[in-house]
Amino acid sequence: MKHILIIIIFTIVSCSNDNFIESSKLGKLKVIAIQADKPEINNASTITITPLVSYIEGGNTTLDYSWEACPDPGINFGAESNCESSPSSLKLSGSSTYNTSLLASTKFTGNLTPLSLVIPANYFIYLSSLDQTIQYNGLDLIVIITLKDQLNSVSTKAIKRIRLSTKPSIDLNTNPSFASIQFNQSNLSSFPVEVGNMSLSGTSSAESYSLETNVGLKSFTEEMTISWYASDGTFLFNRRNKSEENQYTPEGSSGVFIAVYRDGRGGVFSQILNF
Repeated sequence: MKHILIIIIFTIVSCSNDNFIESSKLGKLKVIAIQADKPEINNASTITITPLVSYIEGGNTTLDYSWEACPDPGINFGAESNCESSPSSLKLSGSSTYNTSLLASTKFTGNLTPLSLVIPANYFIYLSSLDQTIQYNGLDLIVIITLKDQLNSVSTKAIKRIRLSTKPSIDLNTNPSFASIQFNQSNLSSFPVEVGNMSLSGTSSAESYSLETNVGLKSFTEEMTISWYASDGTFLFNRRNKSEENQYTPEGSSGVFIAVYRDGRGGVFSQILNF
């Protein structure tokens, strides 16, 4: 019974949001969010991963863009955030470069070139060797993305979790969505000139999902949150719940805004506005 309880705690903790520093001010090199087109899979698949990055202070430069993927070694229990302990058969990796001049029109803020992550069948052979509770609840595949400015020592690292499970396809997690960023309950169409409240319109509903526990199958509901970012001006809060507005105080007359809508278990949707 104790063994099962430990597994349950692991699976619940590992669903936590991606490990980004929660600061709403854009400027330094920062990975704002990483979206996987399929946040949960139940068979060998190709997943498209798109990092959303801001590097206003860097301006025109070239970033070394590398990544590695492997089963979570137990980061939430103190393991290092790397794939060194994983067998070579369960490691994936790649590298490229990215010129930030491609983002100059949006204050060096936007999506990097997406990467295609091919998850082979042997990952699911490995999953099938684990406890049935983990097979159903899922094993986290971590994708570690590292960015480094070629002109100086500035670098950053972020982790994306993709859930591998044996759940039926209809029960797999999907990304949330929203229609638009609003200012004082109207679509934001220009840089604000006064203090007001930001919110989202057309937000998708929280999904229900189930997990195996030591007392049987239990149902849960996602906790939807919104993370807010701006290049100029300040938000009162870095993060708000789905239905909560966020006060914004403008500075200057132009800037970039980002809203990131998360479901708390790997699903992400974002929107960028530039004025």
